[in-house]
Amino acid sequence: MKRSHLALALVTMCLALVAINQPLAQPRRRSPTVLSGLSDIIWSVKFSPDAQTLAIARGTSEAGRVELWDVNSGALKHSIKGFDGAVWSISFTPDGRTLVTGSGGFHSNKIAEKPSRRDRTPFVELKWWNTETGELKHRVELPGDDRISLVAIHSPDGRSLASVEYRAAIGFSNTGFGSFDPAGRTPGTGFMPIFRSVTYDADLKLLDSRTGEVKLKLKGSIGSFEMPIFPGSDASSEMFSRFVMNQRRQPLAFSPDGGMVAAWNSTEIKLWSTTTGEEIRKLKDFKGRLNAAAFSPDGRTLAAALTSYSFKDNRPDFKSVIRTWDATSGAPRQVMPISTKAISSMEFARGGQQVLISGLLREDARSFATLELADLRTGSLGAVDTRKEGTMSSVVISPDGRTVAFQTDASSLHLIDTASWKIQHTFNETSDSSVTNTSNRRYLLSVKSVTTLAFSADGKTVSGEIEQGGIRLWDPRTGEVKKHLGEQDETGSIATISSNGNIVVELASDESTLRLWNLGTDDRKVIPAIGGTVSAIALSADGQRLAIAHSHSILVVNTANGVILKELSVKPGKVDCLSFAIDRQTLAAAYEDGTIQMWDPRSGQITKTINGGGKIRALHFAPAGGTLATAATDGTVNLWDLRTGTLNRQLKKHSGPVNAIAFSADGNLMATGGDDRTVIVWDVATGKAQRTLKGHDLAVTSLAFSPDGSLLASGEGNASIALWDLPAGKLNRVLK
Repeated sequence: MKRSHLALALVTMCLALVAINQPLAQPRRRSPTVLSGLSDIIWSVKFSPDAQTLAIARGTSEAGRVELWDVNSGALKHSIKGFDGAVWSISFTPDGRTLVTGSGGFHSNKIAEKPSRRDRTPFVELKWWNTETGELKHRVELPGDDRISLVAIHSPDGRSLASVEYRAAIGFSNTGFGSFDPAGRTPGTGFMPIFRSVTYDADLKLLDSRTGEVKLKLKGSIGSFEMPIFPGSDASSEMFSRFVMNQRRQPLAFSPDGGMVAAWNSTEIKLWSTTTGEEIRKLKDFKGRLNAAAFSPDGRTLAAALTSYSFKDNRPDFKSVIRTWDATSGAPRQVMPISTKAISSMEFARGGQQVLISGLLREDARSFATLELADLRTGSLGAVDTRKEGTMSSVVISPDGRTVAFQTDASSLHLIDTASWKIQHTFNETSDSSVTNTSNRRYLLSVKSVTTLAFSADGKTVSGEIEQGGIRLWDPRTGEVKKHLGEQDETGSIATISSNGNIVVELASDESTLRLWNLGTDDRKVIPAIGGTVSAIALSADGQRLAIAHSHSILVVNTANGVILKELSVKPGKVDCLSFAIDRQTLAAAYEDGTIQMWDPRSGQITKTINGGGKIRALHFAPAGGTLATAATDGTVNLWDLRTGTLNRQLKKHSGPVNAIAFSADGNLMATGGDDRTVIVWDVATGKAQRTLKGHDLAVTSLAFSPDGSLLASGEGNASIALWDLPAGKLNRVLK
């Protein structure tokens, strides 16, 4: 394209941007934009290899997400919300079928209330996502609790991931901050107090792109830099927020042939061999802060974008240049001044002779996103200023060169067609209609109980019925709410779920109807509560049979068609609890006087009657069927031998009524939880307590083991579920 054509294209783009932003001829002076902790910040942007999908990582430091948009239509394909913190990087596999994210979060020992950062342990992780379905495929948490950020990108052949793991350490240093004003206005007078500061170092590794296992650790780090923590601030909070604002851009690139990987900080660029891990060369001693670097498409040139500043008339004066080197020898080639004042990002255009640069222009205490096109042979071809006030700017070019993603503020991004330089689509914090204020919602407190819980057979979903809050389905690996059913329905405190997690039955608040949900299809059936007031319900493990206790009988119902299969006679008194054996051949009921009766639900015959010894709050059959566990209001848990009807073992450790019982799939472990806000995990064979899990703010109301027994879910009276890592005995995450 001729230079005159490029200039015309930039003018066209400028007019398009102005038409959308519609600035006033003389804008009124107003306060500069301030980023708060609730801002919906864009962290990373990537095109798929076929240029048909745009991935945007955005959100807050507490809850990130990745949006996948159709480039042509501007329609949202998926919104992946399974993150506990910021999503630092996104990278597509060469075939575009998998997306790998680098993200962070905090492990907490608190369950209900929002813990402060000092009570939480940070972690970073890689996650692999199916781009067609948005489903999680794989997850690897990287070791070390000093990691504060993670960036990972695919090699050109897709076999490796290059990763940068940032580590942080807080120390003390004599640092003079009086030599400049942190707000960037006027130099002050020097002083040398002792301040806390945080030092960042970066480890670089080559990982297996399928498993995340380390293949090669690149020798040497990318250097360190120090940042002050000012008095009176929350150290970890300020450390995180300041790091966020200084390290948002991807500091990593592969050479086109995959033989080298480059990484950089604000003062130097390093290149390593991807075969040996040895450092090839280091580029430094250049004037200005390095904000971006990139290999040319042919791999022969390495370019860096540098910004320097000085004070003129007590105001910062910014200047930027593009420097290039021979990528093979490291020999310097040129230094090219550009008109962009402060560079944010840079990418080579498709031909390799031009670079597209994004940055910020500061004017009258405000800043505006800018876009500039420069030819490495002839210099700048022109720049545009959006005249839209913002605090961040970036540019990404699609692999086919036909589309540019241009970020103009913290949360807004435009898709620009490079043929016409017109804006095709705009994405901002309101584009995804499914997003609510997740950052606030995660820590809402409520007295609503989680009345019943179950894992799916594959362990990838945990479902819970929330009293007066509907049914929620979570991904226990990410904490994401996958589905929310019946949120507007009025429900009571009685509900049950099949142990395979497929069927939920809940009693409506009017107590005259039961609602049956198929969680796989979202279908709902209404079952009339024939026979009067319902006092208890139970589902068989496969969800095919429902038992409904009334004052005068227990009805056994086929859940597929609602047909009553058997009516069981009961003794006088209220039935408080019901439970099916796993083979559906026995149904147990606990009465308010402590009596336990068992029936064969096919014949309707009573098979056994046991004196439970006190009011029972919960009962559950062991998987093998030979044992029935009951929990009493005095805190005792009894294990009954069903062959003899005698008490096999009595467990006493709870200090209050026990509300929930669950067995692991192999029957070796039993969990109990109650009003004392603890969960106890028992060895069934010995009757000894293996673990006592504490931290609930309110009573534990429901329990469920994952199919492999590695996780235990405990529901409590604040509409939340705690997931416990049983081998470690530690809190894994909280689902809300």
